[in-house]
Amino acid sequence: MKKVWIIIRREYLVRVRTRAFLLGTIISPVLMLALLAMPIFFATRGGGERRVTVLDQSGDPELFEAIKHSLETRGDGDEEVEGRNPNLGRTHYILTRRVVAPGEDMQATQLQYQQQAAKDPDTTYMVLQAGGLDHVEVEYFAKNTSDFSIGTLERAINDAVSALRLKRAGLNPAQIAAYTKRIELKRNKITASGGVEEGGRADFIVAFAMLFFIYMTVLIYGLSVMRGVIEEKQSRIVEVLVSSVRPTQMMLGKVIGIGLVALTQVGVWALSALLLTTAGVSVFAARGMTMPNIPVSLLVYFVVYFVLGYFLYATLYALVGATVSSEDEAQQAQIPVTILLVVPMMIFNMIIANPTSTASIALSMIPFFAPTLMMMRIAVVNPPVWQILLSMGIMLATILGCVWVAARIYRVGILMYGKRPSIAELGRWLRYS
Repeated sequence: MKKVWIIIRREYLVRVRTRAFLLGTIISPVLMLALLAMPIFFATRGGGERRVTVLDQSGDPELFEAIKHSLETRGDGDEEVEGRNPNLGRTHYILTRRVVAPGEDMQATQLQYQQQAAKDPDTTYMVLQAGGLDHVEVEYFAKNTSDFSIGTLERAINDAVSALRLKRAGLNPAQIAAYTKRIELKRNKITASGGVEEGGRADFIVAFAMLFFIYMTVLIYGLSVMRGVIEEKQSRIVEVLVSSVRPTQMMLGKVIGIGLVALTQVGVWALSALLLTTAGVSVFAARGMTMPNIPVSLLVYFVVYFVLGYFLYATLYALVGATVSSEDEAQQAQIPVTILLVVPMMIFNMIIANPTSTASIALSMIPFFAPTLMMMRIAVVNPPVWQILLSMGIMLATILGCVWVAARIYRVGILMYGKRPSIAELGRWLRYS
């Protein structure tokens, strides 16, 4: 045990004393938050102008004017902007009416506007089909149809048609405004104890931030373990070390030592988050900003799942490092392990949408997905304690199994050079006594 402790101490101190660790501890949260904020920032800064020619076959000039008016007056308080500057994050549509007379060659007219749209992506056109107000059909043609602001245009058309129908039914503008006024849905979250607290997008932000932090830190430090093993093999230091330390002790010392470095970093981040969401609330509130409330229990779960996830993946990465002789080989060999880590990032939308479904519960029990998916479920819905404890128990059992397998392969693999072992050879290494 003393030898293991010496290796742990050496791995920990060598890494913690580096300038890279200090910079990473300070800069990494900022960079990760920036990565989360960038898509939102660019989404709100997107937009620009779209010149839309409306090929109007409806024969109802009031319909076009109603759509245009609805679109131009959507800046104050509608769901698209939610209090933000209405000029941000929205594509500004400029509508121009082009009446298509009955008998006019519509295909030739559309072809003309298609060619314009192909040359200029900011020039588009829309067709108001014949059919009157009771059978309104609209088609939108543009080079880019993935612009989220098209939803704003769609809602503007729907509101305009509804308002015009109410007007022709005999209602005055005040009644129409009152009847079509949007209702804001206030979201309240029912907690595990049966209480009620304010919910909303903050839950998603907190859950995704924790998912992302666990994913990034487990990946970074797991790869660090793998590279450490490869470096010792390449420098032949390992041949000296095995004369005084058993390979299994070396592996455990390296995994625990680097794990403590990661835990130190995560602990600093968790403490910073706690201070930011407690002492910092009043400071941000005074500036009109709302900070998400992160309970202490959530931070404790975050640290526990990070530790379990790290040991599970670090063991697997150490195993990979022991079976290869170079970084190039490691790039290929570590892909299956990394894919296990990436899968939760690809399916987290399903978990967020229905975190209490059977599929979500089952997926969060899989030990390779539990560090991220169970953590996300805890942040969103507070699952029953037995589910949390069961996932932790399954992870612990899996870690012990992986340590046993990795230790038996590691003790042979670190002294092997040259050709990468096949699956059959790895099986023989496992059976060596």
